[in-house]
Amino acid sequence: MAKAGPKSGEFNEGKFWFYRKNSVLTVGLTSLATDEIGQVESIEFPDEGGDFVKGDVVVTIEGSSGRLEVTTPASGIIHEINEQAKAEPDIVSEDPLEEGWLVKLEIQDASDLQEFANEDEEE
Repeated sequence: MAKAGPKSGEFNEGKFWFYRKNSVLTVGLTSLATDEIGQVESIEFPDEGGDFVKGDVVVTIEGSSGRLEVTTPASGIIHEINEQAKAEPDIVSEDPLEEGWLVKLEIQDASDLQEFANEDEEE
């Protein structure tokens, strides 16, 4: 029986987080990423319904100290974007783990996430 992949985890050197509920993956920044790019100034979101493969850039964030391209940890279709973060990008700096989520992705295959299951154990 194939494993479904983890319910949550971090990826891209701990800069992004995901949380999976059934086939919908919510993706956001970790505090490591917000520390690196500074105050979030603008966010370029994808269109809802857009189709992405694992590793594609889905969101581009401009901050006071740098720019960050957010990639997808799994292939899927953009289910929802965070309209509040689109209107008020600084919410991502202030609350990256809750209100400042970025996109929700309807994923086709949760096994795409399998590589993130034991990332903490790898050195």
